[in-house]
Amino acid sequence: MSRNYVQLRQFLEQNFPELEGNVHGSNYPPPEFAVYLSQLIGMLQIFAMAAVFMGDAIWQFVPFMNGQPPEWWSQVKENPMLVVCTLFMGNSIANSMTTTGAFEVLLDGVVVFSKLETGRMPSGPEILRAFKGAGL
Repeated sequence: MSRNYVQLRQFLEQNFPELEGNVHGSNYPPPEFAVYLSQLIGMLQIFAMAAVFMGDAIWQFVPFMNGQPPEWWSQVKENPMLVVCTLFMGNSIANSMTTTGAFEVLLDGVVVFSKLETGRMPSGPEILRAFKGAGL
């Protein structure tokens, strides 16, 4: 769980003791295309790591390559630092694509606050007003 969720849960439990132990959260699902793109980046990273360790021999295992490396492979071998940086950046990109940071605050199944709709974090007084307005 994110730090924002933990802070919001603690805030709610301090202001509404009857909620203690009853505030639950889960990750909001990322868009489907982001999941697939993240998986593709992960597969490319695995291939790149195998290529780094196996060198030119990896092309014997790639279908339709007839054991010959592509033309761009020589540039990859000439710039190993760029390849390493790209591998690390790929992991960061894949992770950021599947982390939405979005959440909704519900009380008895009714949305009290939605970061999806507002695009921002709620303030403390705003949450208090919403919960008191909902009868808590």
